[in-house]
This record gives sequence, C-alpha cells and structure tokens, in this order.
Amino acid sequence: MESFADIQQRHFMQCWGRQKEYRPLPVQQTDGCWIETTDGRRIFDLRSAHECINLGFRHPRVMKAMQEQMGKVVYVTDDFATEPTAELARTLAELVPGSSDRKVYFSQSGAAAVEAAIKAARMYKYNEVMGGSQQNVDAPVQYPFPYKIISRYRSWHGSTAGAASVSGDPRRWFMEPLAVPGVVFAPDADNYRNLFGEGSEGVDRNIAYLNYLIEQEGGSNKVAAMLVETVVGSNGIIPPPPGYMQKLRELCDKWQILLIVDETMTGMGRTGRFFAFEHYGIEPDIIVMGKALGVYAPIAATIFSEKISRSFDDQIFGHGQSFSGHALAAAGALESIRVLHEENLLEKTRELGDYLGQRLHELKEKHPCVGDVRGLGLFWTLELVANRETREALRKHTEKYTKTVVKDIADFLFHEKNIYVPGDKFGVWVVPPLVVTREELDWVVDGIDEALLIGDQHLENSL
Repeated sequence: MESFADIQQRHFMQCWGRQKEYRPLPVQQTDGCWIETTDGRRIFDLRSAHECINLGFRHPRVMKAMQEQMGKVVYVTDDFATEPTAELARTLAELVPGSSDRKVYFSQSGAAAVEAAIKAARMYKYNEVMGGSQQNVDAPVQYPFPYKIISRYRSWHGSTAGAASVSGDPRRWFMEPLAVPGVVFAPDADNYRNLFGEGSEGVDRNIAYLNYLIEQEGGSNKVAAMLVETVVGSNGIIPPPPGYMQKLRELCDKWQILLIVDETMTGMGRTGRFFAFEHYGIEPDIIVMGKALGVYAPIAATIFSEKISRSFDDQIFGHGQSFSGHALAAAGALESIRVLHEENLLEKTRELGDYLGQRLHELKEKHPCVGDVRGLGLFWTLELVANRETREALRKHTEKYTKTVVKDIADFLFHEKNIYVPGDKFGVWVVPPLVVTREELDWVVDGIDEALLIGDQHLENSL
C-alpha cells in the first residue's frame, strides 16, 4: 500500500529543490521541539519549522485559543470586524516603541507583507509629492514620485515578485531578467566580512557609502525607502555592527526616506526582544512580521507608523489579499504574544541565548573549520571556513545550491544524530524553538561537536 509520504513525493512540488531528490519523511506527530515519524524516530527541529514555530509544536494555550475561535468565526472579509483581528492589530501597534497610533495590514506570509511594505512606501511618497508637501531639490523631476528601494546583497525577503526583486540572495537569479525594476543593492553590514573595516570606523565608512549611493540614485526625489533585515537571516544570521542601525536611521531621516525593517525571522521574541530592532533603540517607519507570528496558521503583518497610515486617510491604500485579517490565525497569533510575555519567554530566550553562545564559542576553540560564531537570543550560526586567516568560506554566498561539505555536516546531523538543520546555509544553523530546555541545548551542541569533525577532516584532506 502506498504511504502518504510516497503520495506526497509523487504529487507535491517541493520548494527550492530538485524534485527527483525529494524524499519526505512521514510524520506521526509533533510536540515541543520534536518531530516523530511513523516508524518512531524522534528528530529535534533545530530550525523551528522554517523559523515559524517559536513556541514549539502544539503549545496547549495556543491550540486551545484556536479551537475556541473555530467555534465562533474562522474568516470574514475586512468589511466586518472580529475580536481577535481587532485585538491583534491593536496589540502589535502598542508593542512598537513610540506612538501606538499605527495601523496594521495583515497578509499570509512574510513575502506578502514585504510586498505591502514596498507598495505602501511608494504610494506614501506618491501621496506626499502629489500633495505638494515634498520639496524636489535633490534631482530633476524626471519621474513623478520617489520609487527606488535600496536593499542589501546579503538579504532574503521572500519569493513573490516584489519581495524576491528586493532580495540579494542568489534565489533572486531564478526570476531574472524579469525582476521588478526600481531596486538598488547596497553593501552589507557584517562585522566578520566587512568591506569597510571593523569597528566604528567601518560603520562610518559603510554609512558614508550609503549616503553617496542615495545621492547618486537621486536622493529623496528618487529613493522611497531603505529595506533591511534587522538581523540578516537566511544569508548568515548577521547581527548589525554596533552603531549601524542608529546611524542608518539618521541617514534615512536626513534624506527623508522611509526605513523598512523586515522582522519576519527575528520578530516574536527570537532575539530575546519582541522585535530585534528594540536592541538598537530605533523606530522604523514600516515593520514586516511573518513566520512565527502565525504559529499554527499563516498570518503576517505590515505595521505602518502614524505618518504612513495617515497618508491613506483620504487616498486609497491600493493593496489587498483574500484572507487578510483571518480571525482563526489572528486568535493563534494573539495568544502566542500573550504566552511570550506571561511565560517570560523573552527573558528566558536572552538567558538561554547567552548560554548557547558560550557553548558555541567553545566549539570554535575546538574546531578549525569554524570561522565565526554569531547570533542574538536563540538565533545563532557557526560560519564554516576553509581557512581562518583568509576567511575563505566552505560554501560561498554564490554556492547556495552547490553540494559542499556544509551539506555533508547537515546530513550527518540529520541521519546520525536526529537533529534537523537546513543544508543550504553557509554554516550550521542553530535556531531552536524558544521553549527549548538547557538540557536539550546541551544535547544539540554535543551533536554539532561531533558533526564538525567532518569539516575538520575536510580541511586536513585539503592540505
């Protein structure tokens, strides 16, 4: 008899993969940080289900809230109001530092939330120019309103047309030359691989180049927004260097362009704060959330500051999707936020994150293949290198789908240690659910310790 895994393999299109290599494992149940297959194998999910399950699988409070909501309202259009949708919008508006007089647009994925952010930034600038409130002094008025979005090369914002177009990740190449126009890429902010040097001087040079870039792209007369992941996710888990986010905020203010922060991976407490940008004391103009916000039902949010949202009081917000503000998903998201705060998971994440960081730095001392250890909260990576002195990577940024020893290490962890990590990153991904215990972290780190011997042996064989 054909199993459901066989049926899925035959009829389901796996994302970002060669279909002939697709071999899904049949899952019997999930609980906490663990996935159990039909043959009784227990696998630790060290990537939190694509970073979506911050509270682990089947959190009882969230499950109960969703079950209760199913008996009331699952979905109505936004011509109607539901209690969880309204409360979630208010809660998110109030959780952002500063004025709570904000508005929230709901979608179903981080990519869709990014699409809303891009469109809103351009429409806001259109409203600003057409309303006569902007002085066009930076460049000739060759186009009626600012439209350019500046992003960074080490970034991933999603696979829809607009979101992929503003992503520097090699996955963007799959849609070229049909990318959405009006996107300019800037250098990254990476302490380990900093083109501008290390420390505060490196940050100043990076910001100075961004200032030059904005000016050369037409300044506030052509550039609408700067889009960044607060902590870079898929492209290496890269926290910004000290001072970078504050100076980026100042630069955007100088040029009167909007700052959009993508918190799809880092929101919902992943870094030990509800939003990662809270670590840096800034207020973005637009915030993107997704993934863990929805927990067990897809929902994402684009949060607009008061000045953005008010520009649409008398102008049409020209964007929308079916299922926006889905009541069932909103109920799960709302209860998840309550769990984060009432069960002190933010504080726990900071404490366990410090402990995890210490354990991972110990591995760096033992294993020559580890070039850098970096992270924040429970969002960490071990970047693997062929040479510590030159920092030559074991998988280059352009080799995302090339089989390297990094994939061998991920396969060992999965098949031999029952630890699930993605095999397409630039090192070892250490992103457990926030409900992880210290004992589970120790077990995971011990498994990684053994797996890194594969990388060390690869370096020895290359000599």
